[in-house]
Amino acid sequence: MTVTTSYPGVYIEEDSSQAISASHLSTVVPVFATYNKFPIITKINSWLDYLQKKGEGFNNEYLADISVRTYFENGGGPCYVVNKSGLASQVPLHPDITLLVTAGQQITADTINSLCNEDSGIFALFDYMAGELTGNTDISTIFSENSHAAVYYPNLITSWAAIPVPASALMAAFYYQNDRTRGVWKAPANMTIPAGYQPQYKVTATLQGKFNSGLAINMLRQVDYRGPVVWGARTLEDSDNWRYIPVRRLFDSAERDIKTAMQSMVFETNNPPTWEKVRTAIINYLHSLWQQGALVGTTEKEAYFVQIGKGLTMTDDDISQGKMIVKVGMAAVRPAEFIILQFSQNVEQQ
Repeated sequence: MTVTTSYPGVYIEEDSSQAISASHLSTVVPVFATYNKFPIITKINSWLDYLQKKGEGFNNEYLADISVRTYFENGGGPCYVVNKSGLASQVPLHPDITLLVTAGQQITADTINSLCNEDSGIFALFDYMAGELTGNTDISTIFSENSHAAVYYPNLITSWAAIPVPASALMAAFYYQNDRTRGVWKAPANMTIPAGYQPQYKVTATLQGKFNSGLAINMLRQVDYRGPVVWGARTLEDSDNWRYIPVRRLFDSAERDIKTAMQSMVFETNNPPTWEKVRTAIINYLHSLWQQGALVGTTEKEAYFVQIGKGLTMTDDDISQGKMIVKVGMAAVRPAEFIILQFSQNVEQQ
């Protein structure tokens, strides 16, 4: 459409070509592993909604009831509950799910690894359910290395539940609040546990030190005058890239947002104009993250890069096969776990 400009004013010229923009999708939509009281998978919007769809009152001995109540009472948002038998088949059918809350249920490593990986971007929250940890406990018999999973210990005691509350249920609520108020790139740690909940077992600094590397466990413990807090933000992979929960989840959320945006370009011509639209959209998205403090760097060049093009990310063969390949790099902010204070004192010489 050509606009005739015959007098001073503001004009809009319509462009019928495809536009693309990447937006920030929800980073916390949990799915709780439950028992057979529900259909295979059910969307839940509130604690009352949960009870109505369950069709029964609260049972203070059911892990599912206790976990979902804890989640909503501590500020959690919309979620799903899934029958354990439907985990592998049903969760992949709901692409908005980003968090798997084991809620004290025993789920095999194969199931977790098939659901929580780079392709899905789903992150798992585990509970250590085998009693009290000691410095000699071998957790490799229970957990396996996975950068898309984290373990929390101990469980919690509350007056309204007959059995301990799985720590993963409270953590799911904390993840939700953390992402909404601070951002997915912030560690869901150093958060105060509500007064109505107390850790089942005492955790010392020495004990945590035993489980702060390798297959790490994040502890709920007393560290200062505030009461118990979440102390730790490590995944089950101790590599430099994926050791920290906020780094893993930031990359997962960015990949999810960018993939969703690029769906609109699936049938566009695979040529330089299309590549430039994609590059610009991703740059705008990453610039927004950088401005919010999610990425390290005093300049955009230090914080991120986007590459796309023939001879850069694609060959002639890639292009002929309809592959549009984008390479994105981000310098993620990492938590400051150890703050070293160095003191010196001058003493009078005798």
